[in-house]
Amino acid sequence: MPAPGSQGLHSRGRRPSCGLGLLFLVACGGEAPRAEATPIQERTQRVAVEGFRTVTVAAVGLDLAHGAPLVVLHAGWDQVLPIWIGEPEAAAILQVLDGETPPRPMTHDLVGSLLDALGSTLLEARVTALENATYLGELMVGGMDGSHSVDARPSDAIALALRAGAPVRVAEMLWADLPDVGFLSVGRGPEIARLRGLTVRGTGGVASGLEVLHVDPLEAGRGMAVGDRILRVEGRTVRSPSEWVQVLRARGAEATVDVDRERDGVIATVRLPARRGPPVSG
Repeated sequence: MPAPGSQGLHSRGRRPSCGLGLLFLVACGGEAPRAEATPIQERTQRVAVEGFRTVTVAAVGLDLAHGAPLVVLHAGWDQVLPIWIGEPEAAAILQVLDGETPPRPMTHDLVGSLLDALGSTLLEARVTALENATYLGELMVGGMDGSHSVDARPSDAIALALRAGAPVRVAEMLWADLPDVGFLSVGRGPEIARLRGLTVRGTGGVASGLEVLHVDPLEAGRGMAVGDRILRVEGRTVRSPSEWVQVLRARGAEATVDVDRERDGVIATVRLPARRGPPVSG
């Protein structure tokens, strides 16, 4: 069963786990050769993108409410799909995002090598549906006899696609009801966090603050916009998304938060409202 309030966040066959807690603590302190396409394969590839949206694998992170590892997919920061995944799959995806090469082939590397040895090509990875709070996925594999769909967990499909340089696509119907999940990324890339209706990214500078990537108007209140820089929260300078998360969580969801933000060289203080809970009567 999914964690309370987080229905539909995990991928098929893997319950969320809190084993990446160590990564959370750390965070806080060549395309594969392709066989020549046959006419059948060419037709299949043209049809493949219909009904699907190409996404970027933005980060591996942790669900801030439950400590579960997740992968963050997006087609623009106003369209973010976080999916709970298992620890091994999180590590396999993070390995590619961080540019690490294992001394010996891991499982996903082995599968990619087997496809090459059999003269097949991973065309794309897909997130296809949501059933019983679980995202389903598939691999599109091409060969001389055309392309074939192979059932797969989205987490495994994404790990393989990253290794093969293949696109990742998400079914259009899944963008209609995106889950609201606060997260903090882990790994070597720029930190990204989503909390209190704001998605922010670290800029790497000691005094440059945080870049606002997305603002949820229902949660963030007036006064914040994409491209703003957050300099201070409750009078405290924030230099990274993990510091941003620490300050907000210390304040609590029921408290307002004063944020000093810079826009076009002008600094102003914006008060973020308390997070609204669900209605208690109707």
